[in-house]
Amino acid sequence: MTTQPDFAEAAPAENVSFPKTERGYFHLTPRGWERRDTGPFPSDRCETWLYEMEREASDAKEQITLARIWRCPDYDPALNKDLHTLFGDPMQPTANRNVTLKCYI
Repeated sequence: MTTQPDFAEAAPAENVSFPKTERGYFHLTPRGWERRDTGPFPSDRCETWLYEMEREASDAKEQITLARIWRCPDYDPALNKDLHTLFGDPMQPTANRNVTLKCYI
């Protein structure tokens, strides 16, 4: 069985400057979620989600926004549902992370 990659939160380094921001892309594939921020993107991806993270201070929660921005033109709703059931969302909320989901398509 394929497992979802561990995008675990890292402990903040002592010399990290704030505010901290990060941006990238998660792709839902038959293997699970893959983070690839530049092309070429996985050829078998079903969806692509924009990932944005902002953390204002060392004692603040990460504010994560995930927005679906692309869906395969040959979209199969049954397969898509199965993949989402199997792999969930690319990132889960935690005690140190808030996650907001958006859909542009």
